[in-house]
Amino acid sequence: MFTGLVEETGTISGIIKNADGLELRIKASKVRSDLKVNDSISCSGICLTVTNLEEDYFNVQLVNETLDRTNAKLWKIGDLINLERALLPTSRMGGHIVQGHIDTISKVKKIIINEKSAVWEFELNNKIKKYIVEKGSICLDGISLTIANKFENSFSVALIPHTISVTSWKEKKIGDFINVEVDILGKYLESIMGAKNDI
Repeated sequence: MFTGLVEETGTISGIIKNADGLELRIKASKVRSDLKVNDSISCSGICLTVTNLEEDYFNVQLVNETLDRTNAKLWKIGDLINLERALLPTSRMGGHIVQGHIDTISKVKKIIINEKSAVWEFELNNKIKKYIVEKGSICLDGISLTIANKFENSFSVALIPHTISVTSWKEKKIGDFINVEVDILGKYLESIMGAKNDI
């Protein structure tokens, strides 16, 4: 479980194709300090397992199902990704409950730059449309954000300067794809109401 508060950006320093998908080598410093093999880590919103540790990097394995569902299939050596270690019981819950289970990907449609902050607009597909609620929570590339507006075919979020500066989004541009995880509470509510209607 994660909160969607990015701790640092890591750099992809190696990509190895294998029968199961891809193995990534990610260079990092802060999250690397107490990471262990078998720990879960959020990599731009994708919950992955640490398979190897070295002095300044760690490895994770992405299986084909994960590659099919996320934007990881587009990652290249040198790309920045958002990193967050799994939540500790003693941590402050600053964002919202994030599982690291990606629902879909969405394309950056528009970026409106203010002085230092920015409003980002994304394409909205039918798979997640019912879970998008103005002022509700959403996790985009591992970042816990609040939905500013919902339109017919898009939705927007507002980013403060700090979020832009500490995440990979300082390098994102219109047309890029981001990972989307909708709020799990909405999915649970839908399931409960559906079960109730079946009784």
